[in-house]
Amino acid sequence: MRTRNALVITLIILISATLSCKNRRQQIDLVQQANFDQDIIADLPAYKNLNDLIIKHMDTIINFRSAQLDHPEDIESFDFLHDDEKENHFIQKDINFSNMPEFILPKLDSAFYAIKKGKISGFSITPQGMIDMSVEHTYDEKTNCDTYGSLVWHMPKDLPISATAKDTLLGNDCRYILHVVKRGNP
Repeated sequence: MRTRNALVITLIILISATLSCKNRRQQIDLVQQANFDQDIIADLPAYKNLNDLIIKHMDTIINFRSAQLDHPEDIESFDFLHDDEKENHFIQKDINFSNMPEFILPKLDSAFYAIKKGKISGFSITPQGMIDMSVEHTYDEKTNCDTYGSLVWHMPKDLPISATAKDTLLGNDCRYILHVVKRGNP
């Protein structure tokens, strides 16, 4: 009986490992097939303008957001999702784009709307100064995988990207990263 149970457990582990490897291979294949969106690259000056505004007001934005937290030292990044055309009115206050000092919001809103519609959903700022703009998202129903695109400024050179991602360096210290993630259990 013990031998049978051990064999069943071993078989389950082997099947899980095989499926996990297959899923990882699918993700790697998808990221290798993914293309960098040329419209995003062509619109880089608009993204750079938003980046420059964030940098100009970064200390104020981080201090404003930190004052709302009990333990701001534990925060890895401050996220801002845009409530574009009130489509996402469910966005929580702590990540809502408008949760920043009032004098900054109109400038950032204007820079945000200068970017082609549908080509940005928000951004994150790390306390170390890295800015990550969410610029695209697609879902492949056949593989159950999501592909995310980000423009990242001031990314530490030694910060690795995973095997299920690829990047290209654009001007002005900006990296364009595509990352594939499997939904559900890997």
